[in-house]
Amino acid sequence: YVESRSLPLSSIEQDFQNNLVSINLSQSGTQIIKIHNATNLSKTQCSSGKVTALKCLECGSRPQYRTRIVGGNVSRPGQFPWQASLHFRSEHLCGGSIVSSRWILTAAHCVYGFAVPTQWAVHVGLTEQPVNGAQSLAVEQIIYHARYRPKGLDHDIALMKLAEPLRFNGFVEPICLPNFGEKFEEGRMCWISGWGATEDGGEGSVSLHSARVPLISTEACSQPGVYQGYISPWMICAGYLEGGTDSCQGDSGGPLACEDSSVWKLVGATSWGMGCAERNKPGVYTRITQSLNWIRQQMEREEAQNPPTLSTDN
Repeated sequence: YVESRSLPLSSIEQDFQNNLVSINLSQSGTQIIKIHNATNLSKTQCSSGKVTALKCLECGSRPQYRTRIVGGNVSRPGQFPWQASLHFRSEHLCGGSIVSSRWILTAAHCVYGFAVPTQWAVHVGLTEQPVNGAQSLAVEQIIYHARYRPKGLDHDIALMKLAEPLRFNGFVEPICLPNFGEKFEEGRMCWISGWGATEDGGEGSVSLHSARVPLISTEACSQPGVYQGYISPWMICAGYLEGGTDSCQGDSGGPLACEDSSVWKLVGATSWGMGCAERNKPGVYTRITQSLNWIRQQMEREEAQNPPTLSTDN
């Protein structure tokens, strides 16, 4: 996974201000021009005065998980290292997914009307509630999609920025975001996880539960008797039309994760459904590929406004 952000040319180290590459698009195709003296560029050569900084992030791996476990749906340490528990006023309210050392992705309906960072804490690296021994971090900022409305179902996505970066250790790891335009086909088996109720209207679970569920096409999910008229491009369905396995209250905002060539990707964030595990009422998740532009814009805007402090060794 590659993270990018825009920086003023003058803000990067002097040694890196030379030998930059400028990519100019023209009608004849893409021209790649190597610049040997970036500090003396004319306005026409570098009109923006900015450079793009790229950082490669390791994500989507489970280095501490041993797969030789038979039976059961209680998750094991390291099985879902990107899973976060979001506590509001010291109680678990929603799930979330670690997408970088400073950012947790969740659902807008989890934070709408409660977007006061000091009332929230993010717990990671745990499989049991309460959270003894887990990393607990304060929240610096909460951003939810400007077009989200509680009586609607679209744009159900939010980001939490942590006050301090997470320490990745095998039991705490980020999940990869999917690529732009990436398709996840109907029938593909993915995983949902969370501390939500194990039955509709029930109490939240003490243990992190998980289940394998197949992705359902928008056509199948939109058919009469299922969710006709409610499934938008911002949504993806997963589960079984016959019922029996589903996310439930308390799982909101948590991950719908799919493995792709040993790399785990965040395909959905738990959003809504009618009841829990009922026939013809599968889980509906915010479609992350549809949300990528918004996710990038929020993260890059915040990083540009509040860049990390750089220290130099003397």
